[in-house]
Amino acid sequence: MLNGTKIRGWVEVFYLRIQKKNIKHKSGKQASDSKRPPLPTIAYHEDMPRSGTLGHPQPYIPFGLFAGLTFWGGGLTLLAAAPGIGKTSWLLRMLFEAAAARFPAVIGCYEHTSQELRYRLLLQVEAMTSGPHKKAPLEKVEATLARASEAVLLSLNSQEDTVRALEDMLIHDYAFPVKGPALIAVDYLNRVPVIGLTGMLNTEGRSGEAAASLREMAQQHGWAVIAAAALKAKNFNDGDDLSALLGDERVPYEADRVLVVRRKGDVQKCECTPLEVLTLKDRTGPIRRFPMQFWGERFYPALADEFHKHAPMDLPYE
Repeated sequence: MLNGTKIRGWVEVFYLRIQKKNIKHKSGKQASDSKRPPLPTIAYHEDMPRSGTLGHPQPYIPFGLFAGLTFWGGGLTLLAAAPGIGKTSWLLRMLFEAAAARFPAVIGCYEHTSQELRYRLLLQVEAMTSGPHKKAPLEKVEATLARASEAVLLSLNSQEDTVRALEDMLIHDYAFPVKGPALIAVDYLNRVPVIGLTGMLNTEGRSGEAAASLREMAQQHGWAVIAAAALKAKNFNDGDDLSALLGDERVPYEADRVLVVRRKGDVQKCECTPLEVLTLKDRTGPIRRFPMQFWGERFYPALADEFHKHAPMDLPYE
């Protein structure tokens, strides 16, 4: 029989052997781990938006001030007014100043021919050089007009020229930047054609879709887009609310900025009119209102610093 002393000794020897094997196994594993290359670090894509790298984004930095309004890449502005107030004329002045500042600039008009737009722009330059009524020297007018010689005046077809067609035309025919600052004026929103599954959408249904397409175009290319917009007939005289815009509810939702122009008084004997501009919506700054004058003889929207060129109007501004 085995006594307890021998059994205890065998157990101790067996235990020591197991410990030695464990030590060798651990040391070998450590050695192999030391030879194994380290795990690669996680590589993040450079454009991945992480909270630690966002910094202070400024999406509304303007690239220009044209006819009293600042413009930034990727924004959509709507300019609403009753018929005959001067929407197209204000767009033309913006176009002139943007082109004179060497930015690509275009007005695409569904209402007027390119000849009509050219005629209005010529009269506006006369107003710039000589005021609302005085005769303008031809040489001075031509020299001033030449500053905006690269401006594009387009007469668009309300049955064919969709937003996508306009976009392709500007990039491929007029070399507008695929990505970069440019001013795109559209006259006017409610006549931009939109094709649905059943054909051409009506005015009520297509205005919101047209606004969405214009804003998408602005954001994709970094262009500033401004479009004239119609008011409902009942709001011609008091369009001071976003619900006054003609079209569905998407029209004011899609726009980054909405301006309404309305008469501040009666048309003067000289065919000039005092106006007031109201900001109904602006994602870039506070709501404001400011005065303007429309010099009817020369289709010119005059800003406050030009009022001294015209005799005081019957209705003073508040």
